[in-house]
Amino acid sequence: MNQDVFVCVHSRDVGYLLELVLRSYEVNFIPKGRLVLITNDVPHLQAFIDQTGVARQASVTADQDWLSARELELPGWYRQQLIKLRAYRFCETENFCNLGADTILLKPIHSSDLISGNFPILYYTRHRFPNAHVRFERERIRHIARILRVAPINALRYVDFINDLFPFNRSALMQLNAYMEDLYGNEPYAALLAGLDERTTPRNQFGEWTLYSVFLLDYLHHPVTLRNTRPNFLHQVHSRLGLRLYPFNTKVAHFVGKDFSVDYIKRQIFLHAPELRTAL
Repeated sequence: MNQDVFVCVHSRDVGYLLELVLRSYEVNFIPKGRLVLITNDVPHLQAFIDQTGVARQASVTADQDWLSARELELPGWYRQQLIKLRAYRFCETENFCNLGADTILLKPIHSSDLISGNFPILYYTRHRFPNAHVRFERERIRHIARILRVAPINALRYVDFINDLFPFNRSALMQLNAYMEDLYGNEPYAALLAGLDERTTPRNQFGEWTLYSVFLLDYLHHPVTLRNTRPNFLHQVHSRLGLRLYPFNTKVAHFVGKDFSVDYIKRQIFLHAPELRTAL
């Protein structure tokens, strides 16, 4: 079952890991559909594609193709989230994936990693110990639940839905959009997010993946298959120390820091991800 994949690419992403990310998609994403790249700077991204030769068949579109004038006034962090929630407009398959612009597929990704019973698997991360991050994500769920006007009974069992290879279902995403419009009018996100500032507002006030997850679990009560990203599906690398300690042994790796050594990451991929060696 082929699936479209889309990547939100800010201009600052182009100079970091994007080439590795797209080469890893070409090699390791098996159920390929269309590849869609959405960016705030189309000429810059197109020049990168022409120079590197990656993603030559991708459809490249601009942020403003999918956002209203009011939404374009929001900080960039929120704009990318809204584009992900609009993915049913530019992806054509019934199920499709969002891939982070700093997220590398180290091993082959098959349909069975993404789909169960013709519906996308909902991934969560079970943290080993209660910590500040768990409290942060619990607060995000509570904020999202208030937006959706539901009691997050099911979502709070899993807490952390942040996952930079995130599968969506078209029909569920369209239902979410229709529900949000019923609650908040024809530009619900512009109304909800206009007062938030990514520099001063805690980032757990909103979250596209958590919004979708809470909607599935506590509004639709969809019988979705849930899987823990640990220990071998996805790992998030947040710090330089975390990068040194990471053994490159998961299928997916999200390199959160924007100042990691790309040469170091390439060397580790060469040692631990044989499928990608020819793509380096």
